[in-house]
Amino acid sequence: MPSLPWRTALLCCVVLFGLCACGGNYRFNDDDYRPLGEPQAIKPRH
Repeated sequence: MPSLPWRTALLCCVVLFGLCACGGNYRFNDDDYRPLGEPQAIKPRH
């Protein structure tokens, strides 16, 4: 099974990319954006 290491590496890259894409709450420039659970719109921190 010589193809196992590259498949494992590919799976790890996909999982890490997915986790990094979901990492931040304050990445939008929309004035009406609010994280889930917050009733008021907030100003993003810059």
